Amino acid sequence: MIDINRVLCPIDFSPFSERALTYGMKLASWYGARLQVLHVMPLLPPSSANDLAASSRQLTARNLLSTIDRFRLADVDVSAELVESAEPAARILEAAERFDADLIVTGSHGRTGYQRVLMGSVVEALLHKSPRPILTIPSHLEALPTAKVTFSRIVCAVDFGAPSLNALAHALSIAEETDGQLTLLHVIEMPPELAVPHGPEIDVDRIRLQAEAACRAKLQALIPEHAREYCTIETAVRDGGASRQILRLAADRQADLIVLGVHSRNAFDLAFFGSNSKDVIRLAACPVLVVPASQHHRSLRAAS
Repeated sequence: MIDINRVLCPIDFSPFSERALTYGMKLASWYGARLQVLHVMPLLPPSSANDLAASSRQLTARNLLSTIDRFRLADVDVSAELVESAEPAARILEAAERFDADLIVTGSHGRTGYQRVLMGSVVEALLHKSPRPILTIPSHLEALPTAKVTFSRIVCAVDFGAPSLNALAHALSIAEETDGQLTLLHVIEMPPELAVPHGPEIDVDRIRLQAEAACRAKLQALIPEHAREYCTIETAVRDGGASRQILRLAADRQADLIVLGVHSRNAFDLAFFGSNSKDVIRLAACPVLVVPASQHHRSLRAAS
C-alpha cells in the first residue's frame, strides 16, 4: 500500500495552480496527510533592503495565506512557505526534501511570462529531476472534484520495466483504497512481425495475436491475488504510438487518473519522456501521476 503522509503543492496564484491546490487539499483530506503550500517569488534585486521590497514580500505572503484560506479544508493540517529565488524548480525540489513529501501536486501550465515559466518549463524540470511522485493537474481540466478525491477509474501504462512496475504499485494501491476500476495497458510500439525472419509465408495476423496474448499473460501475472478482492482489474494490449494509445484508452474508460512510470534520466530516457509521457501529461483530460524510477523511500511499503 502507498503511504501519503505529506503533500507538497507549489502554486503561482494562477487559476491553473489553484486547480492543483484544490486537488492537493482534497488528497490531503482523503489520506489524512499534512499539506505544505509553496510559492517561489521572483528574486528581488540586491537593493531589496528597502521599503518597496519589504512591501512586495509582505503582499506576496498575504496573497499566499489568502489563497490557502480560500481552499482550506477544516480537517487538513496546512502550512505555507514563501521562497525568493530565480530557480523555482530547484527550490521546489529542496522544499520537497525538507518537508519529506510523499507526493508533489502541481498544475501542468501557468500564465504568460514568469508565471508560465513557473508552471510550464519548471514543471517539466520537476518531472525530469524529482525522485518523488508528481501528480500533474491539466490546465484544461473541465471539472474539479466537489467532494473528496477518490480516483475510481485508473489507467496504468506498463512496459514491464522497473519504473512502470513502481507505477503499477501506486495504481494498485489507489484502486484498492477507492474500490476502483484499474486498467493495465501495454502498448506494442514496434510491429511484432518485424522481430521474426521475413518469408513468403509469414502470417502477420498470427504473429500479432501471439504477441498480444503473451503481453496479456505478462500483465495478468503482475496482478497480486489479493488485489481483486478490493478493486476491479482488467488488462489491455494495443499497438501504435504509446502516448496516443494511453490517451485513447483513458478516454474510452473515462479515466479520472493516468499513472505512468518514468525511466532514469539519461539522454535516451529523456527523449522517450519527451515523446511519450510529456504528451500524455500535456493532452490528458484527467490528472496524471508520474512515478520515478527510484521512488522515494517513504512512498511504498509492502502490501500486507
